[in-house]
Amino acid sequence: MRAVDVANYLVERWGRCYPATIHKLNRLVYLVQAEAIATTGEPLFEDRIEAWQCGPVVHAVIHAFGEQGDAMIAAPTEHVEVKSDAVRLIDSVAEKYGPLPAFDLVSFVRRPGGAWARVYAPGREAEIMSDAIKASADASADASGPELFSAMLDAVAQNMPRALKMLETS
Repeated sequence: MRAVDVANYLVERWGRCYPATIHKLNRLVYLVQAEAIATTGEPLFEDRIEAWQCGPVVHAVIHAFGEQGDAMIAAPTEHVEVKSDAVRLIDSVAEKYGPLPAFDLVSFVRRPGGAWARVYAPGREAEIMSDAIKASADASADASGPELFSAMLDAVAQNMPRALKMLETS
């Protein structure tokens, strides 16, 4: 299976429920790979994943969908047949992370203890190898979900009710 197959499946099956830009799609494809490694010990696809400033990136996905820029991806580049075990894995990741905005996904995949944080070096396109994912929080069976930006705002509003109002009027 190729990373582009995963991306096309995500867009075709989940694109209407969870619209994605190239940024969000890349993070979802990475999370599918991390989930595959966590559950089976093996990668789902062999495409190179690099640690860019914005998080994990798969060149093949950028090449397939990148021409759409920051717009929502409207359609897959091709129809793909995905085996049932891969479908279950991809669907599970889509249901868990698909509702989240790209901002929250970027924060999540760049968190301390994740593979990206272990290999990222500014100005260098370091590869995130399967072993790095396996040894990271990204492939941990008890990995917690992302801390949502909206939840952080709610906590600020609850703990400091006037803080957001002060920002609003400044």
